[in-house]
Parts: sequence; C-alpha cells; structure tokens
Amino acid sequence: MRKFKPGKAMTVFVVFFFPVLLALGAWQVNRGIEKQEIWEVHNFQKSQPVIDELDALGMNNGEAIYRSVFLEGRFGEETYLLDNRTYRQEAGYEVFTIFRTAEKNSYLVNRGWVSKNKIDFKNETKESKRTSIEGIYSPFRRFGLDLSEAVVSSSWPKEVQELDFDIASFDLGLDLKRVVIQLSAASEHAYEPIWQPAEFNPSRHFGYAVQWFGLALVLIISFMYFGFKKEEDDSK
Repeated sequence: MRKFKPGKAMTVFVVFFFPVLLALGAWQVNRGIEKQEIWEVHNFQKSQPVIDELDALGMNNGEAIYRSVFLEGRFGEETYLLDNRTYRQEAGYEVFTIFRTAEKNSYLVNRGWVSKNKIDFKNETKESKRTSIEGIYSPFRRFGLDLSEAVVSSSWPKEVQELDFDIASFDLGLDLKRVVIQLSAASEHAYEPIWQPAEFNPSRHFGYAVQWFGLALVLIISFMYFGFKKEEDDSK
C-alpha cells in the first residue's frame, strides 16, 4: 500500500492557502446574500405607492429607503460631475445636483449618466425654476473612488473622483439629508439612469464564491496527487 508523503513544503503551502481560499469563498457567499437582500427590498419598495417629502421624513429609519418620492423645489447651481463613469463603452459623468425643496430641505439628486462629449456646462451652473421631481429615495453611500490627490475646483460644476456624504455636506456647507434622490428617467432634468441599489448583482458574488471553492478543491486534489506521486517516484 502506497504511503502518503507530500513533503513538508507542500504541506505548509496547503495548510496556509486552503483556509484562505475557503474564507474568500465564504465571504463572497455572504456578500451575495447581502446584495440579494438589498435587491429584494429595492424591488418591493419600488412597487409601493409614491410618497411625498413629508411622508418620507416622517417614516422610521429605513422605511422610506428605495421608495419612490415626490419633491417640489428648485435645482441649484451646485453640481458634481462624478468622473470615470463608463456606460456602453463610452466615458462620461454621473451628474449630482443640489435640490432645495419647498420644505427648506436640501438633497443631492443623481440625474444619471451623460457623455463627456454631450454635457452642457453652461446649463449646469444655472438655478432652475421651481419644479416637481420624482425619484428613488436611496441611501447616501460612497460613489466612485479617489486614488489621486487632485485638487477639486472651487467653481461649479465640480469634477470629482469620489463623492460621499461627509465630502458633500462639508463642501456645500448645508444641512444635507443623508439620502440621494435617484431621479426618474422621465424627469425634465434627467440624463441616462445607470444607478443600481448594489454595484454587483448577487449572482456575480456567487460566481466568485464558486471560483474560490473550486480553487480550494483543486488544491486538495493536487495535494493528494503530489503526495502519492512523490512516494511512488521515491520508491523507484
């Protein structure tokens, strides 16, 4: 009967990497479950009737998230152009503009994606007339990722690599609501809507999990094969 002798180096390698691969797979499964829950809540809330601003503000924390909300007010001149947003293989911006409501509250509104070749900077520096908008009442999570040390312009519109609540509220100097209104595509001020409640679909995370677990399985099979093969070669 052949003995299993993979050797010390191979054993150390497997002992270290096998738990790592399992942990990565489990992490992706958990991420997939989290994203699936987000999508389920989003889809359910979207099916509910449209609410107005006072209804949204009067709800308990989380109850209004992903609901369609109706606001009245004006778009301000303060606009952020979130860079590095690619759509259909074309470079562009996601446009975030301040919206001041009739109830004296301030929100950032994500108006969607626009090509760098088509955006009209002149129109992005004018305050609009009073208008009504409808959009998804979404959490104010970080948008984009700033890996540079570029200085943000002091004039509007401002081109940015990253946008989060602390950055925006400090820069604007406003008592900003901790939500972003994802503007309806039918709105007069909307561009191409590309926002999703989660950056990746659950299936993508589950796919990554399968890959990590698959690598763990390959590692164990290789370990077993190497151990018996090495013993066989040593006996010749």
